[in-house]
Amino acid sequence: MLKAGFAQEIITPPIGVGLAGYANKRPNRGNYDELYVKVVAMERDGVKFGFVSFDLCNVAQALWDKLEKLIVDAYGRELYDSLIICTTHTHTGPEYRRNLDELTLFALEETAQATFRAIRRAFMNLQEATLESTSVYNNPYGFVRRYFMKNGTVITNPGWRNPDIDKPESDFDRTINILAVKQHGRIAALLCNIANHGDTVGGDIVSADWFGHFAHQLQHELKSGLPVLVLDDCSGDINHFDFRQDIKQTSPAEAARIGRGYARIVADALANLQPVADAEVCVKVGSVTIPHRKLTAEEVAAAQHVLDTVPDIPKEGDLESQDLANKVPAALRLFAQAALNCHNQSTPSHDGRLTAITIGKDLAFVSLPGEPFNGITRAIREKSPFKQTFVVTLAQSVSGYVPMKECFERGGYEVQPQINSVAPDAAEAIIDAAIKNLTK
Repeated sequence: MLKAGFAQEIITPPIGVGLAGYANKRPNRGNYDELYVKVVAMERDGVKFGFVSFDLCNVAQALWDKLEKLIVDAYGRELYDSLIICTTHTHTGPEYRRNLDELTLFALEETAQATFRAIRRAFMNLQEATLESTSVYNNPYGFVRRYFMKNGTVITNPGWRNPDIDKPESDFDRTINILAVKQHGRIAALLCNIANHGDTVGGDIVSADWFGHFAHQLQHELKSGLPVLVLDDCSGDINHFDFRQDIKQTSPAEAARIGRGYARIVADALANLQPVADAEVCVKVGSVTIPHRKLTAEEVAAAQHVLDTVPDIPKEGDLESQDLANKVPAALRLFAQAALNCHNQSTPSHDGRLTAITIGKDLAFVSLPGEPFNGITRAIREKSPFKQTFVVTLAQSVSGYVPMKECFERGGYEVQPQINSVAPDAAEAIIDAAIKNLTK
């Protein structure tokens, strides 16, 4: 018999804590809406497992360290390894990777403690439950953000109605997977697997981005304050910018439009939910060694040349990925210095945790570190023996972008070298390790 329990806590940071997602510092000036940590806890035949989702850009190492200690001390290593812990990837949540001043450290500790309370409460709330799932191949708000230009190069976010655009670099998997947890004749929680970046709001005011509007709209539709978790599918090369248009696509209104649009898709799909067999649950724990980028002497010399020749002109406002394509001096210098840091400070590799949770032959959840390109989702789903496979990114350990191998020679924002950025063969290593862990 399956049991499930739920809890959520507010993790909105105080005014003044810096926001994550852009290169420039952005101390927040307030919030449009609250940020949450949401927990769905489950147990079947003594096997405890669950999902923890943060309205954050990523789980920083400092937060991982605190969570690991809190959970292991209270519940043991087995439960820690059986929780898929991930983030939505909002770019208007607190930055816990750097600039850890006294206020930020306070917010970090509050987030860790709120998470532990939510986990504890969720497992205290376990009750008999059933699962139903469905999927829909419909993601009209996601677009491949890397484009072949007419001169053969690839540019990330090349600009609206740019006449030099040839075509997107690739297609992507538009599947939205949906899992409904039912109790007492109603939907008590929803887990939705969607591929898209969380960067529609911009600016320096805290927001859960479209994920928050998505959850609120579904709660309105279902007349319930149920937890709605977005498990971010591979979105390293996917965002909401439609470059065929010439419209403003960074604003709180855009976040509302996209979140409510996804909610409509999911709400309509709920009519097609099918029961998931109450079958054996397996939690499989593995790891992957992720190789790091090594620069050639020519690449190092080119980076140094940029620093020697490009004027040091600060940019007003947010420093974004498209500034590299537009050759903004501040962006050119930023990435040149990052390349030298990569050459001088990177380690050969790092290990990433992998967790797979399977329920009979119907359902599988596969965690991936960092921001993988969507080609990794397609490869995993093609090889997965399960009827429905949720691919959960920004989960279980720290990493960065994971582009497909062929992307490195083409250029673009995501393949720019940084400290411990991944090597070209990292994607294949992650795919192989994830499938091995899933099927072992």
